[in-house]
Amino acid sequence: MTPRPVLIDRDVETPLPDGTILRSTVYRPADGEPCPVLLTRTPYGRDLAVNSAYLNPATVAAAGYVVIVQDCRGRFGSGGTFDPSVNEASDGATTVEWAARLPYSNGVVGMWGRSYFAETQWRAASRQPAGLAALAPGISAGANANNGSLYRGGAFELGSRLTWGHASIAANELLREFSDDPELRAKEMESWLDLDRSFSDATAFGTLPLRDLSPRLGTFMRRHVLPSAGEAPGSGFTRVWDAASAAPVDMPTLHIGGWFDIFAPSTLAQYRMQLEHSRANPAAAPRLIIGPWTHTNFSGVYPDVSFGLNAAAGVMNGLGDLSGLHTAWFDAVLKGDPDGLRQVPPVLLYVMGENRWHGFEELPAPARQRSWFLGAGGSLGDVPGAAGQESYDYDPLDPVPTAGGATMIHGAVPAGPAHQQAVEARDDVLTFTTAPFDATVTVFGEVSATFFAASSAVDTDFVVRLCRVTPDGTSLGLADGIIRASWRDSYAGNGLWEPGHEPSPIAPGKPYEYTVSLWQTAYTFAPGERLRVQITSSCHPRWDRNLNTGKLAYDSAETIVARQSVLFGEGHPSRLTAGIL
Repeated sequence: MTPRPVLIDRDVETPLPDGTILRSTVYRPADGEPCPVLLTRTPYGRDLAVNSAYLNPATVAAAGYVVIVQDCRGRFGSGGTFDPSVNEASDGATTVEWAARLPYSNGVVGMWGRSYFAETQWRAASRQPAGLAALAPGISAGANANNGSLYRGGAFELGSRLTWGHASIAANELLREFSDDPELRAKEMESWLDLDRSFSDATAFGTLPLRDLSPRLGTFMRRHVLPSAGEAPGSGFTRVWDAASAAPVDMPTLHIGGWFDIFAPSTLAQYRMQLEHSRANPAAAPRLIIGPWTHTNFSGVYPDVSFGLNAAAGVMNGLGDLSGLHTAWFDAVLKGDPDGLRQVPPVLLYVMGENRWHGFEELPAPARQRSWFLGAGGSLGDVPGAAGQESYDYDPLDPVPTAGGATMIHGAVPAGPAHQQAVEARDDVLTFTTAPFDATVTVFGEVSATFFAASSAVDTDFVVRLCRVTPDGTSLGLADGIIRASWRDSYAGNGLWEPGHEPSPIAPGKPYEYTVSLWQTAYTFAPGERLRVQITSSCHPRWDRNLNTGKLAYDSAETIVARQSVLFGEGHPSRLTAGIL
């Protein structure tokens, strides 16, 4: 189809029932012929939302859509006050119905966007607004608050949460708050820049207690972000967070995620929820794309490894970029034209290591489960060996630095796969490694660690990481997770949050069984490569430090050094378990 000329209308107003005005930029075919609407809502500024590698509003509009990019309440051009998540259901539903009535709309609305944009889709859909017919949530927030979005294994997602609030929200909030006082506004912005330097070099995260950061933060950070470091899994805001996608929607959905995205479990959980829902309504069958991507990097290229040009969101086996795939999918579900999807499998997954995309009718289960057991001398074998243990000292004032992973720490720590040599050279990091594989092994799906450990402290943390080791000894982190000992009962079984348990201290010196979810991955180990498991007690600033005292880093600066012992072998079969494709 020949691209149609496009008009761009700026500051288009949407009135809300309470009198608040939301503003949007609208991209639409110049001929005025009614078209389906594709709506996204963002707190990050609608003029910054254009990303041709994800969805380019101009080119999609030229394909016969009205594309609307709206500032959320209280952000940039929109009126009102920004209160994260609270107003997105009502504001989103009102906007959907408004968009369906526009003179250049044909009454059918789809929603798109990633991260918070994705959360706004789920919240709007929960109100079942008239006209809403499809969702395309990418790297989706709005689920798994206690499994990595806000907390992980009982630990607070310190780096991601603080830098999200600081880098993505706080600056514009300051500009709005002090808009009537240029002198004070300049002073507040200078404070923001000073804090930005401290976040960029990670020194701000070293503050103890963390609440002492409060005087350096603006109103938004003090009110909405920092207090979470002093709260706990299952707290009030976690329930608000998870409510976004608590129930399936009766419409087709397109889910896009990355193996190294902080919201990867949310994307996969939402896909599975929609897949099960579609058993009774095949017209609502979901689609899924998972690449070797982080929350913001869709290239598949990282400082320590490249997964090849084909891994990039702009290539993908020549199927087109994500903008084109969005268009083809919306053509199918909103216009009844499936031609653009005929070569695209319903599920498209990138398997790292072999560096290939694989297509499936639906997300497959692993062919089998395989366990590797920790053993003496740092060994990792197929069966438990003789009983033994390895020990180390964990000092909260000298935490293991974060090296890659599914993070969202702006500036200080790049997300994604990263070399682990510096981490593994430390005395407080244990490693257990297999013999070289004599055939390819593809680890696929859920990865978890079940192990037995004792500590001299009343509370502490254990971090577990899955690594690939090449024949030259280079160790690359692939997946990881954490457990806070006092929250062990809430994460027992599969390592995922289970409500109904209260935190409790551990008895110093007593071994306990712990389970850590390392989330999901898809990686092929080549012959000659080895699989490695790291165990340590910190990953900072990704997660807040356990002070080993039973007190939170938010409240206290008192620390003690803990003696940690990991037990293995007969009677204590500590192991890593993963799906095998």
